[in-house]
Amino acid sequence: MQVKDLMTKVVKVVTTNQSLLEIRELMLNNNLRRIPVVDGDGYLKGIVTDGDVSRATPSDASTLDRYEVNYILGKLKAKDLMTKAVITVKAEDGVETAAYLMYKFKIGALPVVDTANKVVGIISDTDVFKAFVDLLGYAKTSTKITVDTQDKVGVLADLAQIFKDRGVNIISVLTRKIGPKRAAITVRADLTNAMDIIQTIRDAGFLITDISTLKVDDAHEE
Repeated sequence: MQVKDLMTKVVKVVTTNQSLLEIRELMLNNNLRRIPVVDGDGYLKGIVTDGDVSRATPSDASTLDRYEVNYILGKLKAKDLMTKAVITVKAEDGVETAAYLMYKFKIGALPVVDTANKVVGIISDTDVFKAFVDLLGYAKTSTKITVDTQDKVGVLADLAQIFKDRGVNIISVLTRKIGPKRAAITVRADLTNAMDIIQTIRDAGFLITDISTLKVDDAHEE
């Protein structure tokens, strides 16, 4: 799955010379937490967050009246507040790249740019969460089975063969090393009419360490 599959393509942006007053109103009216800053040709120059706006706005405890506050906000420009070193992704990047960058730099969204550094979209942590929910099969009723097994070639194929023989379609598979020669394999599948496969897996010599079923309402199932 690529960033272009998840990103918002119609992006609210501001130019470097737009005032903080305009930026604040744009954020409030559109429920935005961050806005890319571009030049007149659409090239990315920075980003302004709601935190930047809050820090630059006089507090309610200030002795300034509303007109004085608005005057100050009108004088401050995006270029005065923006972060210039912006972490970005390309539309063709994998969603895991976006997730890693958000995690590493502790940010909630990334502007998406083309090869010329023009803004073509934005991807948020919510978009990434949805992608992983879909990839892991959490959007549909399913049962998760985790087995503790030897970490060797062919183990996953052997486990998958059991599901194939029983006529059960696997929704997702995750593997994780839990020791020098051990691995945990988590398989998610719809076992509504095939719960007997659990015993078949045990009979094949696999140690099952966890079984849990996720039930999704029809209205929310994709």
